Amino acid sequence: MNGTPSDVETRSDGRSDHKPRTRQALIDASLKLFAAKGYDATSIDEIAALVGISPRTFFRYFETKDQVLFFGGDAFNDSVVRRLPGQPVQLDDLGALEATLISLTPMVTPLKARIRLFYQALDGTRTLIGQQELAMRKHDAAVASALADRRALARPDDRCHMAAALASVAVQQAYVTWLGSRRALPEILEENFALLRSVSVT
Repeated sequence: MNGTPSDVETRSDGRSDHKPRTRQALIDASLKLFAAKGYDATSIDEIAALVGISPRTFFRYFETKDQVLFFGGDAFNDSVVRRLPGQPVQLDDLGALEATLISLTPMVTPLKARIRLFYQALDGTRTLIGQQELAMRKHDAAVASALADRRALARPDDRCHMAAALASVAVQQAYVTWLGSRRALPEILEENFALLRSVSVT
């Protein structure tokens, strides 16, 4: 649910490539149908029909329905892991995570409507919730490794793992608040990380 592909890309021969536009149309159509009808009740035929392509063409872009739903998540997670080690050394683990996540909000903010549909699609679908939990555990492990690199550790210690897990909680709660309000995401993230620190101190 992250970076948005451009509508049309230019190929090396100078001709327009409409694949990114079709891929994004499939994502948008899928999210709308999943949120309205439920993931299990939505067929690939319906998604393809809404976009105006054949079901066979759908499989040129995605192998399964759930691949559509989670497309783009890895790009955002990779950005977090890449930026984290470069945060100022005076920041502690949570501070480095907070700074990294806030720096990436310009990538997330334009996708608010899609992210809202994503969470609506997840709601009540056990298979998707399970996949989301697995993806989050994988992401937390990668973040813990990035924190270890930042502190020149051979492997993540308990503090790295704890910081990664706590940051995930802060981010998920920030999304809930953001999606239900008109407040800016960076402000909410700052507030949640401050709350996280206050809870850990008391």
